[in-house]
Amino acid sequence: MEVEKKNNIIDAVTLNELIKAQDKVLSEVICYLWVNTINPKEPIDVIDAVEFVFSDGSKLALTGNESQEGLTFIQYNFEEEKEHIEREFEGKIKIFKVKANVTEMWKDVINTKLTKVRLTKDKESEHYLCDEIVLEFENNEMRLIQVHPLDGVIIDYYEEV
Repeated sequence: MEVEKKNNIIDAVTLNELIKAQDKVLSEVICYLWVNTINPKEPIDVIDAVEFVFSDGSKLALTGNESQEGLTFIQYNFEEEKEHIEREFEGKIKIFKVKANVTEMWKDVINTKLTKVRLTKDKESEHYLCDEIVLEFENNEMRLIQVHPLDGVIIDYYEEV
């Protein structure tokens, strides 16, 4: 009997990058937006990736995995990705780089230490899941990052229940 592979189990590289990000001071948040203008009357925009830049110069970029069932670490090359997507979709999908430091979502955690990255454990396999990641900062602020097959990367406030 073949065991079904789960697409929301975190891969080792992503897990390692998340662990390395702990105890670093967040200096910048960059969102990479896809704007789909195939239907000019109803453009659709989604966050394709979010990149965290830390005070030591290290970066952590997260995007949806191949199945869009979980998050994965990537080395994001904006110029290369922009050129590729605009060529592939004949200019109907464009990518924009947006610095999010001053947005309501991020302004309270800029220049603050990321103290903990929280993941959920899969009850069946004891592996960690990548369907949602909670970032906990030293000022008790928390952010939830998820991915949706149609809506891209989703970022929200997180509060203990």
